[in-house]
Amino acid sequence: MADKKVVIAGATGLVGNAALRHFGRAGGCDVVALSRRKPRELYGTRHVSIDLTAPAHCTQAATALQNTTHLVYAALHEAPNLIDGWRDPDQIRTNDLMLRNLMAALEPVAPTLRHVVLLQGTKAYGVHVRPLNVPAREGRSEMYEQPNFYWAQENFLRERQQGKAWHWSILRPVLIVGEAIGGAMDLIPPLGVYAAMLREQGRPLDYPGGAARVSQAVDVDLPTATVPVTALVACDPPTAAPEVLIQTSFSVSGFCQYCGATSITTWYWLRAT
Repeated sequence: MADKKVVIAGATGLVGNAALRHFGRAGGCDVVALSRRKPRELYGTRHVSIDLTAPAHCTQAATALQNTTHLVYAALHEAPNLIDGWRDPDQIRTNDLMLRNLMAALEPVAPTLRHVVLLQGTKAYGVHVRPLNVPAREGRSEMYEQPNFYWAQENFLRERQQGKAWHWSILRPVLIVGEAIGGAMDLIPPLGVYAAMLREQGRPLDYPGGAARVSQAVDVDLPTATVPVTALVACDPPTAAPEVLIQTSFSVSGFCQYCGATSITTWYWLRAT
């Protein structure tokens, strides 16, 4: 029997599905995928259909959660309109409730729980309401004055972990691209559609982001490689102290939104010729 049982919440999303592929293919641990819809491929793992907004659903899943040692929490409730949605009190409340419901069902049946990994992003620094100031640093650059479910979830984990044997880490990748079939969070397919539409209309290939974004440089993380590996390291950290980690990719660093978007759309443009 494996000494590690990894539960992945949000297994159909961009990050969750990448973690599912990684842990499923790596072997050596039991893996349970949590999501409302069944992922297209399970990679030898077990799927449990669950609505994290419903406490009863989480309680019913308790049997599958027994003896969990690691939780990768990548579940997300989105509201319409990206910017307004992230400032919507109902969106903030729902995401907070989802994590609380899952932990309430998981913790009593997981006495050997060792680590919880929580996903955040650059919205912690207010990138959805203002240009990102580079470099952004954990513990220094957060926009706490901007309502955000990140703070609700983080505060909940800090309080819940007090006096417990398990610990937590928060990962903040800057920008993630990768495979997310059936999901709406991947950047690449919309750029491909955009390039194809421009070509069909006979219009020049231009950048749609506006002047304010042309010089904004960020790091890009590829979920098939960096996110699961970082999550794996975070699951068994060298120190037991809870921590917030800004995750960046050393192999794909200094990504300029203009350059990246142009390169991707150009590729689709050329493929159409």
